[in-house]
Amino acid sequence: MIPWLTNGLRSPSPILLAYLGALLIFVAVSLYSPGFAHPAHVSTLIVIAAFTGIVAIGQTMVIVGGGIDLSVPWLLNSAAVATTALTRSSDAALIWVVPMILVSSAGIGAINGLAIALLRVPPIVMTLSMNVMLMGLLFIVTRGFPPPPTPLALQWIANGRIATIGLPVMLFVWLALAAIALVVERRTAFGRYLYAVGSNRTVARLSGVPVAGTTIAAYAISGFTAGLAGVLLTGYAKQSYLGMGDPYLFTSIAAVAIGGASILGGSGSYLGTIAGALILTLLTGLLPIFRLDAGALKVIYGAVILFAVAIASPQLRRFFRRE
Repeated sequence: MIPWLTNGLRSPSPILLAYLGALLIFVAVSLYSPGFAHPAHVSTLIVIAAFTGIVAIGQTMVIVGGGIDLSVPWLLNSAAVATTALTRSSDAALIWVVPMILVSSAGIGAINGLAIALLRVPPIVMTLSMNVMLMGLLFIVTRGFPPPPTPLALQWIANGRIATIGLPVMLFVWLALAAIALVVERRTAFGRYLYAVGSNRTVARLSGVPVAGTTIAAYAISGFTAGLAGVLLTGYAKQSYLGMGDPYLFTSIAAVAIGGASILGGSGSYLGTIAGALILTLLTGLLPIFRLDAGALKVIYGAVILFAVAIASPQLRRFFRRE
């Protein structure tokens, strides 16, 4: 047998398997329901996947660095509500509102990182507490009343198509952010520090890696991407509402896991996370086709994550390498 093919079968790349999985799901569902592959529907799936993918940029960096961010849902929701409340449907107001929201979101993420890195608060405890506090604060501020509609400029970014090629604007937003994430991950000292911290914090510290600074920066990026997703999501929904960030807690973590990253940190790539976001979106598209309810989707989600984590596990990879 061809050596490279033999090695590939014995030690399959989790990222490659994730993309193959996405392709197989798409082909299988398209054969069952031809309308699934219609360009208009594919464009919609890409837009939906983009939101998960954007949130998962920060989640990938946090998980690779050995942490986890459970404050994503209501940080995203806070950014969304602030966007519609402060702009009051004015495109001109976006010039100052969006930067302010993104800086604030990154600041909240940095607070998570500070508590985790300097005060040694466990990531689950700190980020979950932050999530609950943001939820309570949002209920107090809004008192349940819906803010004004989203500015038209944001609606165009989230729902618009580039007329000459017919592709969604969100695809290019996602591609630009993905390119930046991959450059940071692979070509910067911060990216190398993340892998070192996630692999072994003590060894990283003794090797001169700024562990605290790296952790704080990772959570700040997670806050920034959650806030950015919240801003953009208001354009897709044309409004903001309480609870709109809840689905992104599970999907942002699941996309990272399905993409081949270790939940314990030290390994993974945003390239794999992109495939994970696509798989989750494709699975969501099965609901109307197969007349499944939300409970069935959660069962499918769980099975896919278990399979992805098993494939990425060192034990299984050693099994494939056996003669």
